Amino acid sequence: MTLIESGKLPGSADRAWELLAKRQGALRLTPGLAAGPEGRGTFRVVLGGHSLTYRGYARQHVEEEGRHLTWTLSGKEVRGTGRAHAEVRVRLRDDPDGGTDLRLTVLVDGRGRLDEVSQDELDRAVSSLIARFRRAVAAELLTGAPSRAKPLPSAAPKGAGAAERREPEPAPGPPIAGRIEVVPPSPTSRRWSLSAGAAAAAALAVGVGALVFWRSRRRG
Repeated sequence: MTLIESGKLPGSADRAWELLAKRQGALRLTPGLAAGPEGRGTFRVVLGGHSLTYRGYARQHVEEEGRHLTWTLSGKEVRGTGRAHAEVRVRLRDDPDGGTDLRLTVLVDGRGRLDEVSQDELDRAVSSLIARFRRAVAAELLTGAPSRAKPLPSAAPKGAGAAERREPEPAPGPPIAGRIEVVPPSPTSRRWSLSAGAAAAAALAVGVGALVFWRSRRRG
């Protein structure tokens, strides 16, 4: 799944870049992420009304030229065998009318519990995380004081192997001007799909040909 959001942040693009890229704001302000200095830690998300926790790593990649910022989250379910991987790409541009134009591209992939929820539920969960991240970034740009994204609701203690607790989705915060769009599968994905279809068609043709040949032999 790929989501693209466009919106605005207060202040200049230089300030936003300083916060996200040089002061580790991209990782520090990601909702549900608790990672140590080496990037190892946990990521918690409310998905389809259930609180899921992944244990893995977070990485940030910065390219000063062109100001390209990417960070990735990858981990395994704490209670389960599924895995998830998310990649976030950021583009910052000064708005001639003031403020900063922000473009976030979020790519999510995985298996396990992610396969058990609908596409709409996954879209809502990712959109909620994006909105909370933007609010946290905007708040720190306005105040200049380091902060963290508001934590998700706490889950009740559970024994080993217990099912994840069902929780309500986080309440939406104040509206922030922005736009989210769902992007169709990439050309690479379509090429894989076409290749798979072509292979299936070829296999079917070979099977039919073999059957015709076998019947002709028996008649002869």
